[in-house]
Amino acid sequence: MKRYLITTFAAAFLSSLICFSSEPFKGRFTSKDLNLKLEINLYDESVEVPGMEMFGPLNGYIAGEGLYRTWYISKIRQIEGQKAIVHFSNDLGSETQPVELTLINDSTLHFREIEGSVMKKAVGKKLVKITSNFEMKRQ
Repeated sequence: MKRYLITTFAAAFLSSLICFSSEPFKGRFTSKDLNLKLEINLYDESVEVPGMEMFGPLNGYIAGEGLYRTWYISKIRQIEGQKAIVHFSNDLGSETQPVELTLINDSTLHFREIEGSVMKKAVGKKLVKITSNFEMKRQ
C-alpha cells in the first residue's frame, strides 16, 4: 500500500512537470484584482480573439471589464525557459506594448510592461493607467 501511494504521487508529480515544461505559455490566466483575462498559446496561432475573428486565430489576447480596447499578441520576440517577451497591439493596431511574461510556477504568471504605450482602464468617466506589473493565476 505504501509503495502504491508513493508511486501514484510520483507519477502525478512527474506528469505535472512534463505538462508544465512542454508548453508553459499556453492557457488562460486571470487577475481578479484588475479583472483581466489573458488567453495565450505562444506555440501555435490557435486563439480566437473575440471581435477580431476576421484575423483568424492568433497567439493570444488580454481583455477585461473596463480595459480600453482588446490587446492581442502581434509578435513573439523571444521565448527562453520560463520567460517570454511578446508585443501586444490594441484592436486598432495604433498602439503596441512589449511585455515580459514570466512563469513563477505552473499556476502563476508575472506580467510586466517593458516600454511604449500603457494599457488603460475606464474608471468612471476617466481613462487611468493600469499597473505595469501584476500577477495572474492559471484557470
